[in-house]
Amino acid sequence: MASSYLFDRVYVEVTNVCNLHCAFCTPPSRPLAFMDPDFFAHCLQELQGITQQVCLHVLGEPLTHPDFPLLLALCHQAQLAVNLTTNGTLIKKYQDSILQAKALRQVNFSLQALDVDTDPDCVILGQIVEFCQLALEKRPELYINLRLWNLQSLHRPAASMQTQVLFNRIAKFLQKPIPPIPQGRKSRCLTGRLYIHQDTRFAWPTTKEGVRRTRGFCHGLSTHIAILVDGTVCPCCLDAHGELALGNLHQHSLETILHTPKVMVLRQGFAQGKLVADLCQQCTYCHRFPIPRSQKYQGISSKTP
Repeated sequence: MASSYLFDRVYVEVTNVCNLHCAFCTPPSRPLAFMDPDFFAHCLQELQGITQQVCLHVLGEPLTHPDFPLLLALCHQAQLAVNLTTNGTLIKKYQDSILQAKALRQVNFSLQALDVDTDPDCVILGQIVEFCQLALEKRPELYINLRLWNLQSLHRPAASMQTQVLFNRIAKFLQKPIPPIPQGRKSRCLTGRLYIHQDTRFAWPTTKEGVRRTRGFCHGLSTHIAILVDGTVCPCCLDAHGELALGNLHQHSLETILHTPKVMVLRQGFAQGKLVADLCQQCTYCHRFPIPRSQKYQGISSKTP
């Protein structure tokens, strides 16, 4: 059954502050800030009828927000499900609040943040697995992804010694072996709704890259949008620098922003297999998405130039 909501999810950046400086994450270029809970509640109100799920992430570590438990409670009041992405370093501090949060639907742990390319932080890993064990007991309906951005491709699994150390540690904590992920797949269920998930690394898009292409497709403005910590609305969850700003919720309603000419041009471009904006033309992540089949019959190739 087709959803009556405009977007599958909306990314809300409650903070762009992070307690780590990971090599795979783009450094923040915007002023560091924490979203005020009152404004966060306003954002959630704007999302009523637009989506059923908020993802508390673009840049930053959401658990550094001083009012994080309150933000979860506000999501429950707004009847919006929460998808949380965290580096796990503060999970011990907030595990009770997280497990008690009625709005929480999914937790994604970025294991890459444990410095798996050198020597994995097994103390934090142990705390993450402890949370997983508690969640399996107390919140069996909760989806948990242990994520790694470590694949060269879906058909060339990572052979990193550090990754194997990480897997061995997880297996030891869970007291069960981790079977290999089948070639061509990204994830495997470990137990219940706990998954190990691997994917290929990506480059955060920027207009400074220099390599352009005008044909392509993106799910921005079709499955999701993003709201940055300062209220800026962007069409894509990878627009970490707000280069495709569509408007700001401090000045305009989301309905007004989503009906501006800029949005119409971007949306029509994607529908026609065209990358209109400079950032989209230099984004390599959208290479992963084929141009919609309906457009191929209009002479638009899905191959990357």
